[in-house]
Amino acid sequence: MESTLGAGIVIAEALQNQLAWLENVWLWITFLGDPKILFLFYFPAAYYASRRVGIAVLWISLITEWLNLIFKWFLFGDRPFWWVHESGYYSQAPAQVHQFPSSCETGPGSPSGHCMITGAALWPIMTALSSQVATRARSRWVRVMPSLAYCTFLLAVGLSRIFILAHFPHQVLAGLITGAVLGWLMTPRVPMERELSFYGLTALALMLGTSLIYWTLFTLGLDLSWSISLAFKWCERPEWIHVDSRPFASLSRDSGAALGLGIALHSPCYAQVRRAQLGNGQKIACLVLAMGLLGPLDWLGHPPQISLFYIFNFLKYTLWPCLVLALVPWAVHMFSAQEAPPIHSS
Repeated sequence: MESTLGAGIVIAEALQNQLAWLENVWLWITFLGDPKILFLFYFPAAYYASRRVGIAVLWISLITEWLNLIFKWFLFGDRPFWWVHESGYYSQAPAQVHQFPSSCETGPGSPSGHCMITGAALWPIMTALSSQVATRARSRWVRVMPSLAYCTFLLAVGLSRIFILAHFPHQVLAGLITGAVLGWLMTPRVPMERELSFYGLTALALMLGTSLIYWTLFTLGLDLSWSISLAFKWCERPEWIHVDSRPFASLSRDSGAALGLGIALHSPCYAQVRRAQLGNGQKIACLVLAMGLLGPLDWLGHPPQISLFYIFNFLKYTLWPCLVLALVPWAVHMFSAQEAPPIHSS
């Protein structure tokens, strides 16, 4: 395994030295591949384009992110930014690599969450676009464009994770394969408008299941905070370590989103908007308004204490589906109805 990890450092070193002029591009790509962006941008954008696809993106994101957390606890994958120091192989001749503000994630490294979660969650978008293109284009090359864009973007995300020393190449490959398989398996099986208890029990199962696994491994003598200690030890700047990269931050996001999805689907606002057909202009207005609400909503999730952060993060991602599915479309629909001129009979 050490030879595999060493080869990964060589690849990261080559990327940083040969493609240093693309540094800002790699940082932007790793931002676009962040699982948080799936919840905060891809989900509302997909939902306002297609209700079914949007719900699929949210559901697959929260389930896949939870699975990624469990996989990382069992696989104990190192991250390059600390392994290059801990291994001792580079004490005499240090590797010519450096960290970035997004390098210092605190969870284990295998498999890559960016690749696995994003790959799975973007699968329904890719298949929906492929279906649309297939009905309108005769050229075979045009028909494969959605699949080609999907693969190209995920490959770029994987390379960006290697570039910033967040993952080794084999962790990226594992994430890409696992994400594509999960996306393929889950897309046809996404629950649509189930009873509220289903979503509440899903949120409860995510929290209880994670707690059971955590305390079982802890009882067996496994220290699941080992990666947090290494991240704090070897990160070049303390301000680069963000609390939302901790494993339980993703759990609070996933369980909150599951509960919020159920509340939104059973809200009176959603029921009213569900019967109305929003036009393209109204959908664009919904997306703009939802993105405008991200600022104050994001502020809600950053209290200084860890325990409060988890609570507020849960509430934040419970509220977000309610805003996207129900409150924002309802507000746009009601405003549009008031602005519409009255119809006079002849």
